[in-house]
Amino acid sequence: MKKIVPFLMIILLLIMPAVTTFAAENDHCKVLKTLFNGASIKQENRICKLEIPRTNLHVTNMGVKLSPEAIGLSFGVNFEQVGDTTAVVGEFALLGEEVNPVIDALRKGNIQVTALHNHQIGEQPQILYLHFQSTGDITSLATTVKNAIETTSNK
Repeated sequence: MKKIVPFLMIILLLIMPAVTTFAAENDHCKVLKTLFNGASIKQENRICKLEIPRTNLHVTNMGVKLSPEAIGLSFGVNFEQVGDTTAVVGEFALLGEEVNPVIDALRKGNIQVTALHNHQIGEQPQILYLHFQSTGDITSLATTVKNAIETTSNK
């Protein structure tokens, strides 16, 4: 019996932080679910994953129509609660004419653009992938991300 009590205490100590963190994560993701009404938001550990498919773009490469899933044709954003702040990291699939308005919207919200590149060569229309990151308040970050998405033709 004396050996079981310390063992149970260790198990409880290991489980309790996970339960507490899980509750906080749910609240954190609820902010996103409210702001991005109807969007797919999945929770993995402390990360809330937002993915909005680009349903308005029909991309072909070498004469073949490509599925949006095959080429990452979406607005993908991860929000992670880290202590009292939130880290955001994302990748947007954009048309050329959408790049500058999206960059402007992200910069207005103090989100840093970290990369802009293509994934394919010769696809029609040309798709550019914009990466970004920042830390701050989840509501401010999510609002900035939403504003950036709203500058695009995705309807």
